[in-house]
Amino acid sequence: MARRTRTRALAAAVAVLAAGLAACGRSAGAGGTAGQVSPTRGLVATTPAGTAAVPSVTWALYRDVNSLDPIFAFDYPENTAISLMCESLLRQSPDGSIGPGLATMSTPSPTRLVFSINPKARFWDGHPVTAADVVYSLDRAMNPKLGGFYTLVFSRVSSIAATGPGQVTITLKQPDYWLPGELSSMPGVVIEKSYAVREGKNYGTPAGGIMCTGAYKLKSWVPGTGVTAVANPHYWNPAVRTPLVRQIVLKGVPDTTTFTSGMITGAIQGAYTMGLATLDQLKSSSAVKVYLGPGWATDAFIVSSTKGVLGSRLVREALSLALNRQAIIENVYKGAALMPRWLSNPGTFGYGRPVFVKAYDASPVMTQNLALARKLVRQAGAVGKTITIGTSSQISNIAAVTGAYQQAAQAIGLKTVLRSVSAQNYINFFIDPKARAGVDGFLTLNYGDYADPAALLATLVLPGGSQNYDNFNDPRITGLLEQARSTANPDRRAALVAQAEELTARELPWIPDVQPTNILLLSRNLTGAVGSFAYMFAPWADSLGGTG
Repeated sequence: MARRTRTRALAAAVAVLAAGLAACGRSAGAGGTAGQVSPTRGLVATTPAGTAAVPSVTWALYRDVNSLDPIFAFDYPENTAISLMCESLLRQSPDGSIGPGLATMSTPSPTRLVFSINPKARFWDGHPVTAADVVYSLDRAMNPKLGGFYTLVFSRVSSIAATGPGQVTITLKQPDYWLPGELSSMPGVVIEKSYAVREGKNYGTPAGGIMCTGAYKLKSWVPGTGVTAVANPHYWNPAVRTPLVRQIVLKGVPDTTTFTSGMITGAIQGAYTMGLATLDQLKSSSAVKVYLGPGWATDAFIVSSTKGVLGSRLVREALSLALNRQAIIENVYKGAALMPRWLSNPGTFGYGRPVFVKAYDASPVMTQNLALARKLVRQAGAVGKTITIGTSSQISNIAAVTGAYQQAAQAIGLKTVLRSVSAQNYINFFIDPKARAGVDGFLTLNYGDYADPAALLATLVLPGGSQNYDNFNDPRITGLLEQARSTANPDRRAALVAQAEELTARELPWIPDVQPTNILLLSRNLTGAVGSFAYMFAPWADSLGGTG
């Protein structure tokens, strides 16, 4: 049976974040040291808070939501819906920093994390959040028998136990400074134990619903119609006002024409866009505002098999050197992406920022060099050999980037064969070894769960990683990341992760294509949504409202 992975496959298949509009608003710049400029300077982490009440907003997703259970949240629609309504132990801020959420964390020792639950925290039904609820929620996320996507993030956990009426202690086998980041994302979402036990397998489905703690609560979920969330008038956190938007309907709108028309006419009021070929039209509309925010995702080519020609690092480097990334930025992303230096997007510099910015700035940009690429192919003895690429002609951005790889391969003396599948089946490349059989690589738009370059990197370079499809193992990279995971000092941890990124950029287990920025579309009379990729993991609409 195929091992279930924490993949962003469907998101990879459809996401084209394309916009060229200069954003205005509060910057999420990484604040580099003297003489250095943050690669995310000028991008908008948040939009100004709304000031006027709005009765209802329709928010578009690229498809309908499949599950509201956080342990099965693996893609953009699920994350967007759950982060709107549910809260985790710790909370991610729009700039990627992590602070108290439902609980505050203390570390009496490097192997003990103590979470003190906010005594005001309440579920929508009025019941207080207890230590039993927290332990139950974390146990579900950690339990491999339930088939969730997050079991590996608890690999250093020895035990999770209630150690007081409002206290939970996680005991570690060894220090783990990645775990707090995960506990600010889907693995750390707290659900009500009694409700979940009562609903059993129906929990997180239209039949069973959910019970969370957020400023919005689930009103209804009708497949084909959408998920409807309404403002929670008894929200527990006094630091957050009662939402000005009384109702948000999350609706799958896969058709580009329908979505574009909806934004212009006002039938749809907001979206984090996916696969949008008509963004230029929306940019020119007085009815729509476009914001660019820090992105945490990377558009990349996954080298899923090294048994063929891509087993040679020289060939992987040659293919990377031959790729016309500027054309991808211009034609696929309409300018809303960066040329990569590392695998991970610089929007993920959520800590140790001056260290990351300095190392990133010192790393070479992955520019095109066909002459060197041809030389490397000849050195590898690979001229005339074939690369098989997994793709889908039904998914515009996947097809476009596949075409760029075909051109790159042809230009340096390689041949390509395409294994094209339907849009619905593209996910199988990520979750089914049989689908990957005979495929050298496929395309993705992938991300980690929190603002740390290691969050994505670890999934593909560490032995046993959830996206390490061909058992890639470089002891140097593994050693750096394992050391980083155990390092308390943020700057020292950042330095270790930066070294791992530099090595990964040379070894290329995945080939970074471009680094997209995050795209937020709002109706002209709305403001207050989070602009950064943090919307995927923390409440993004608490400050949403009218412009007055």
